[in-house]
Amino acid sequence: MFKQINSMPAKVCLALCALVSLIYSLNFMLFADCYVIGGDGCFTILSNDAAEGTQAWGRGGPETGFNGVLMFGMFLAVMLLMNEGAKGMWRMMIPVIIGFSALTASIWIHGDFTDASETPKYATLITTALYTAAYFLLRDEGVNDGLSDYKPGINVKDKFALVALGILVLTGLFYSLRMIFTPDSVIADNFDTVILGDVDGMGTPSDATVAVSGSLILVYTLWAGLVLTEGASGKWTIIHPSMFAFMTVVIATYVGLIVGNARNTSDLQQMDALTGAVVMLLTMLAYFRLRDEGMEDNMTINGEPVTDPHLMSKMLPAFGLIVGSVLAINGIMF
Repeated sequence: MFKQINSMPAKVCLALCALVSLIYSLNFMLFADCYVIGGDGCFTILSNDAAEGTQAWGRGGPETGFNGVLMFGMFLAVMLLMNEGAKGMWRMMIPVIIGFSALTASIWIHGDFTDASETPKYATLITTALYTAAYFLLRDEGVNDGLSDYKPGINVKDKFALVALGILVLTGLFYSLRMIFTPDSVIADNFDTVILGDVDGMGTPSDATVAVSGSLILVYTLWAGLVLTEGASGKWTIIHPSMFAFMTVVIATYVGLIVGNARNTSDLQQMDALTGAVVMLLTMLAYFRLRDEGMEDNMTINGEPVTDPHLMSKMLPAFGLIVGSVLAINGIMF
């Protein structure tokens, strides 16, 4: 495992990034409602250390859970990089660096840590620095292969995939940049009044939480943009994490609706619940339509060529079943 990365310093940097993203993603995915109430009377790996009645207590549980799912996709991307090697992976790494730089800035600019733990401020800053360091350490292993030849244009031939990717890129840029730069307006559109924090974590999310969502969405948007503007050949490396992440978004949303920890009180919130399913379907449509244009070219597992042409058709349902079972059990028990 991880033999495809030769640089030990880069391997250490990536392993630390994977560990941090895994801990935060699982904690937010599974225990967001407990995280936002400071872990008082419930189980969570990490908590925001907020005391009841403070401004940070009981707010943004569903949005924190959503961020956890998007972070899970980042974890999958790091693991894919470590297992398959760095060659040409600027396509994965540069969007992640951009997104995590925005995420770090968002937390420092919008975050109010008067009554809450400051750990996220430093965890995101250090993780972004480690990931960026890994990128520069991997230059001798071909991470920038193809970067100098990149000339943006519309390089997808399939019309259905072209429309799907166009929708993902245009809407993704609109929503992600709005969430990053004006999170207060996004909150105002979704909430008629400020909802005070409660024990279920259903209070109005903070500006920082919304801006973090936008920063993570930006990464997936840039990945889709690269497929659109460079062509589909070999882009399984950046579409696989997207497909798995948004499948998890859909499963988490509908499990949340069943167990009662998802937002669905307003028309916009109900629309948001459908958006994840639309993004997942558009991403999968583009992926499978573009296999004839080389989407799965040079696809490997642990550096070994994949010989089964139907591998992803088998993996996606299996992944969905496992994730659905975990989230359902967690929703019932916790």
